[in-house]
Amino acid sequence: MDHSIGAVARLAGVSVKTVRHYSDLGLLTSRRTAAGHRRYDDAAVGRLRLIRTLRALDLDLPTIHAVLREERSLAEVAAAHAEALAIQLRTLQRQHALLTVLARHPELEDLHIMTEQSEQERRALIADFLDTTLGGTDPAIRQNLTPVLADDPDPAQVEAWLELTELLSSETFRTSVRRLVTGYHALAGDDPLRADPELRGRLIELRRTEGGPRWQRYLELVAVVNGWIIPSQLAG
Repeated sequence: MDHSIGAVARLAGVSVKTVRHYSDLGLLTSRRTAAGHRRYDDAAVGRLRLIRTLRALDLDLPTIHAVLREERSLAEVAAAHAEALAIQLRTLQRQHALLTVLARHPELEDLHIMTEQSEQERRALIADFLDTTLGGTDPAIRQNLTPVLADDPDPAQVEAWLELTELLSSETFRTSVRRLVTGYHALAGDDPLRADPELRGRLIELRRTEGGPRWQRYLELVAVVNGWIIPSQLAG
């Protein structure tokens, strides 16, 4: 069935100006009547609806043209744009988190760390701390003590990371952790999980005297950054 330009515009839910524009760009085909009027078939209505949908999803006209001419598959284009959008969403989430933290703490002086630190630098910071304090500790234990900041952190994770960065810069804290680890190995030996109430009590006391509140805080911050249950909340 042939449709006038006005009819095809109504069927596709767009303006006549839009139909004329897409036709001039070669996205829609039409035939001319003897009087010079454009006429469109049913396939043009479907193509116009597809164009409208893809434009609403922010695809550019050259890409849409390639899809309509079957130079690129719709699935390929959709997958590529979905991935690009996912990257944008992660970026926006990160910016939202940073701005939220800044709104809560306008006096914060080290927020630049979050905008200047690369993922590689963050990993290097944590690796240096763990290498110089834990030494040859069981890899499973080391993994449980490793914070990994997501690409799209929420405000709480940003705040936790900033506090972690400050904590790890303290040589006093690092020294206390080294003493804690040394004492732990001396007491527990090769079997730290053995059923020994006396050993458990001595380890708890070691953690209190050598680790102190800052070690507990480190564990809490790691949990926040990684999205885990905070240790102090486990009992509740």
